[in-house]
Amino acid sequence: MLRGIGMDIVAGEFPAGKTLPGKDVLMRRFGVSNTALREALKTLEAKGLVAARTKVGYWVRDEDDWNLLDEDLLGWQLEVGVDNHFIGRLFEMRQSIEPVAAALAALRRSEKHIDKLRELAEVMKNTGRDRQRFTDVDLEFHLTVIAASGNPMMRSVGALVGAALAAAFRLSAPTDSLPALDRAYRQHLAIAEAIANGQAQAAADAMLVVIEQGWSSLTNETQPAMASIRTRLFP
Repeated sequence: MLRGIGMDIVAGEFPAGKTLPGKDVLMRRFGVSNTALREALKTLEAKGLVAARTKVGYWVRDEDDWNLLDEDLLGWQLEVGVDNHFIGRLFEMRQSIEPVAAALAALRRSEKHIDKLRELAEVMKNTGRDRQRFTDVDLEFHLTVIAASGNPMMRSVGALVGAALAAAFRLSAPTDSLPALDRAYRQHLAIAEAIANGQAQAAADAMLVVIEQGWSSLTNETQPAMASIRTRLFP
């Protein structure tokens, strides 16, 4: 029922600014009790999708107010279908976080981080056409880079955006083509080796290559929505 109302909001069946149907209507529609409906509405309120108005009921908030990094909300949006604008925002977020994390990882990583990144790159090469397996490994690789940055604030950001990263990886997983899978392996290994060698700028650039490749595989465009940021991050 939570998913049902959430999906209806994301799909626009319950438009922004409009009041949701009354509780009796929603209870009949989803076949739930008043208690279950109340809990679902409170959860949707916490996600930023709805708000309560005295004597009026719950109304749908504007998309700008939604918690767009929420795992459930991301899943609902992917199920409904996303456009290049949505995908572009995901890739803009990645560009703003991951290259810096990779550069910092090159300066602060431990041997354990290096071993794990190399291992994950090898596993990625052998995922074959299993999209979910590739997505899981890809996510673990990028979260390891963020963890290796040595910045506790960036690690917290990594935990926050993990669902968004998984959504981007699931969309762009190159499991339909073995050559594309091999390219992804080599590109991720380049990130791992630049981090291992302490090459901050090379690590950032290698990360940007991966982000740009993911974007182009989805849109047939060569650059993400945000201009490529191939500036020097460190002297």
